[in-house]
Amino acid sequence: MAERLKILLLEDNPSDAEMIRRLLRKENPSCEFCLAMTRESYLKALDDFQPDVILADNSLPQFDARDALQVIRAFSRPIPFILVTGTVSEEFAAAMIKSGADDYLLKDRITRLPAAIKAAIRQRTADNERQDALEEIRISNERFDLLSKATRDAVWDWNLVTGRVWCNEGFLELLGLGRHLPPPPPDEWPTHAHPGDRDKLSARLQGIRTNRISGWQDELRFLSPNGTLTTTLDRAYVIKDDAGNPVRAIGVLVDVTSKIEHQKAIMRAILEAQEKERNAIGRELHDNINQILASVSLKLGYYLEEPDGNEQIIEICKENLHKAIEEGRKLSHHMVMPRFSQRSLREEIELLIEDYRYLQIAWVHCDDLIGKAVPDHLKETLFRIAQEQVNNIHKHAKATRIEIKLFCDKREVCLEIKDNGVGFDVRQRAKGIGITNILNRAESYNGTAEIFSHPGKGCTLAVRIPLPPTH
Repeated sequence: MAERLKILLLEDNPSDAEMIRRLLRKENPSCEFCLAMTRESYLKALDDFQPDVILADNSLPQFDARDALQVIRAFSRPIPFILVTGTVSEEFAAAMIKSGADDYLLKDRITRLPAAIKAAIRQRTADNERQDALEEIRISNERFDLLSKATRDAVWDWNLVTGRVWCNEGFLELLGLGRHLPPPPPDEWPTHAHPGDRDKLSARLQGIRTNRISGWQDELRFLSPNGTLTTTLDRAYVIKDDAGNPVRAIGVLVDVTSKIEHQKAIMRAILEAQEKERNAIGRELHDNINQILASVSLKLGYYLEEPDGNEQIIEICKENLHKAIEEGRKLSHHMVMPRFSQRSLREEIELLIEDYRYLQIAWVHCDDLIGKAVPDHLKETLFRIAQEQVNNIHKHAKATRIEIKLFCDKREVCLEIKDNGVGFDVRQRAKGIGITNILNRAESYNGTAEIFSHPGKGCTLAVRIPLPPTH
């Protein structure tokens, strides 16, 4: 414990309090302590001392650890709370943990206290960060709701697990329905389409249900009740769970006769919402996995102090836990958007391809110009495109070499990824979800993404995105 800590001791035995002080100051000389022996002094210390962690004995007359824990549960940011006592039943300890205590230990095993404090503080920090992430998601959802009301484009969201459909007023207007009517089920959507497009729309919706379609971009015509024909640019994206099953479909239909630029703004908003969601999920998975497994590792280390012939098994468990923690770190790096203020785009792509070291990587780059000329939101787009393409190569190409070119001039930034893999027929694979994601990301910033490939001749992805004008 190198950081400065303010520790509140709820203890009526001065000698025990001094023992705890000496132990913790041996680990961290900068610790500050405040001793409370009554309810009144405890409440005063919470306001005046503002502790980082609370260590509570359970043997105080008229005010025990249960009462002390009940007091801090009302705090918006709970303080780490550890029960430190001479004797306590397993039932009482379990009840305290269930009520919100972070840990408990007996005074005859007090040497574990510094590690217990570290674990409690890490866990509380992770919980607070998770709450912040959930609040960011809530705010993002509110912004998306306001955006959906402000636009006249038709936006829909179909939960494939519950069958629930959400849509904005623009979608209801496109189908010729009243603004305050409930969203119609997807089976009814084709009845509002032009007769020539009804079978196409029905086939797409069925393809979503049967997991044959992951996304599309095409024109779709609708007929209003008065016979007015509206031609829309229909884009949809299917979200799948870890098992590859479709769980949600999101789409937008834009009047292409007058709203092309408005449609691009909507797609950027959807992509940004997806990035925020992925960042929040990445942070939550990372914090939960690491903190929970670190806590388990700590407990295993405690049991190693009293071996009972199972040392080898416990050591193996600890090794596996460390591997799990490393996997959590990798998962977080995969899902969380890089901070380009700390590393360059090239460095982030090099980190991305660390798991593909069996491949030969060739670079042609221009780091200085990239760093100065390309704004962060375009770096994020290029990073996600590279992430998608490298994953495609790993899964399908059987390549032994990748050549990555990253360069720009005053007008545009370019990313080219070329492999020597098995290749494919572009006409048959051009509408895969991975390629669709790449095309959508490039087009959302008025860029282009081209795929050049033939069976047996590898594949080349060429992305060009115009740079914003400088003033």
